[in-house]
Amino acid sequence: MIQPDRGGPLLVLAVVSLLLFAPLGPVVWWWAHWDLRAMAEGRMDPTGRPSTLWARGLSMAATLLLAMMLIGVLIALISMI
Repeated sequence: MIQPDRGGPLLVLAVVSLLLFAPLGPVVWWWAHWDLRAMAEGRMDPTGRPSTLWARGLSMAATLLLAMMLIGVLIALISMI
């Protein structure tokens, strides 16, 4: 049985992670990765592939922003000492 694609919800979550809640980024990235793998293996409907690819890219950007924010906070905390 082929699972329906989740490209739309993933894309919405990726935009939310990029604009509002960066910690959601790695979760969406992981989810999109597994959905793309399932599409490649024929276990998921591939019609949502473009949306899933966009979701993966946006969630990668959100993850990068999260990492930069954490590094900035660590530098600020270290400079206070």
